[in-house]
Amino acid sequence: MDNLLTLNIQNIGEDGDGVATHNGKKIYVNNTVPGDMVQATIIDEAKTYAHASLVEVVKHSQYRAKAKCRHVLECGGCQIQEMKYDVQLMLKLRRVKEAFQKQSLPTDNIQRTLGCNQAFGFRNKAIYPIARNAEGRIVTGFYARRSHKIIESYNCLIGAPENEQILRTIISHLEKFGIEPYCETTHQGTVRHVIIRKSFVNGQIMVCIVVNGNELPQHQELVDNLLKAQPGIRSITLNVNTEKTNSIKGKNLINLYGNGYITDKIGDIRFKISPLSFYQVNGIQTKRLYSQALEMCKLADNETVLDIYCGVGTISLFLARNAAKVYGVESVESAVNDARENARFNNIENAEFITGKAEDVIPDLVDRQGIKADIVVVDPPRKGCDKSVLDTIIKMKPRRMVYVSCDATSLARDLKYLTDNGFQINDVQPVDMFPHTVHVETVVSITNS
Repeated sequence: MDNLLTLNIQNIGEDGDGVATHNGKKIYVNNTVPGDMVQATIIDEAKTYAHASLVEVVKHSQYRAKAKCRHVLECGGCQIQEMKYDVQLMLKLRRVKEAFQKQSLPTDNIQRTLGCNQAFGFRNKAIYPIARNAEGRIVTGFYARRSHKIIESYNCLIGAPENEQILRTIISHLEKFGIEPYCETTHQGTVRHVIIRKSFVNGQIMVCIVVNGNELPQHQELVDNLLKAQPGIRSITLNVNTEKTNSIKGKNLINLYGNGYITDKIGDIRFKISPLSFYQVNGIQTKRLYSQALEMCKLADNETVLDIYCGVGTISLFLARNAAKVYGVESVESAVNDARENARFNNIENAEFITGKAEDVIPDLVDRQGIKADIVVVDPPRKGCDKSVLDTIIKMKPRRMVYVSCDATSLARDLKYLTDNGFQINDVQPVDMFPHTVHVETVVSITNS
């Protein structure tokens, strides 16, 4: 295969690279859009595919859009920002349809992707690594694609505008007092990451600084300067992570300012969010996603709901106001603690949360405790549902099931298993939670036929 190729980009791969075909091989080309004609050079090659680096766009696709971010060619965050937004939504619909087709599932009930009315500035959470660059300056930003090289940036366009002042204040503090950023190679240095969360409902901001140790020198001065820079800050904490790991956060928190949390609202449900809480990053679309799930449940007042992989209870609490009883199951103990606290915070008494792996807890609830759920909701991780969980749901025979998925491939696999065992797919609704990326969330209504 020649090293320099002229290629017609036909599709988008799972990582956001354009896909072309040459001599029977799939060629993945960075920073390309379907419809582009490009020249690219091969950088690595396998038996059935190869990766190529873009040299030149010979002919621009009609689907191309001018990117707003000047870092789009380097940063690993927004893989498809150079694609028109309506085309992004069509792409995400196609990804769901293709996953269904591979499992021989019907596609005529898959609805058009629900787009986000705010395609920029929608993220309520951002994580920024801190490091020294090649010139020795302390910088922050986002990792380049498939690397740990930081692309310096302080004002990511999909995040909150307040982030820039917060980051510049923290870096100024590090420089003033000679505080070293963490080095992954030597395991030396203090500051590893900065995590910023903002409630778009009330403007409250949380700042969490991840440190390789138990303190941050002159932290009170930093607190004072942060509050001057952004009066909306309600919580400042240190998160202790002294492990040699790629995991961002440790388990221990040191409170520097505020009560350790901020509040947010989805619909009429309020949530306390701590630095360790999992919480959806797109509040606008989360409400639309959960409203779809609630509508698909078609709840009656006397019905029992089983919410599997419930996280901090966001869906459980959303459903609890319309159900007789909701049981939420989650393996992460801190998430269950957050769910219970949020139930108390909203005076919801008919939601019960259980800690444990779904594949262990659900059979016990059904077989030993005799709990019969009228409706089952699942919102599993990317890998999908454990087979034993699906087997228990099949055995339970709920009237209705709602599947919320962040991965179309595992969703289609699980739906195939359910339909082979007596269930029927009704409505399928893709929702764009992450504009300018290839990711798509999907919520599915399923009945026991």
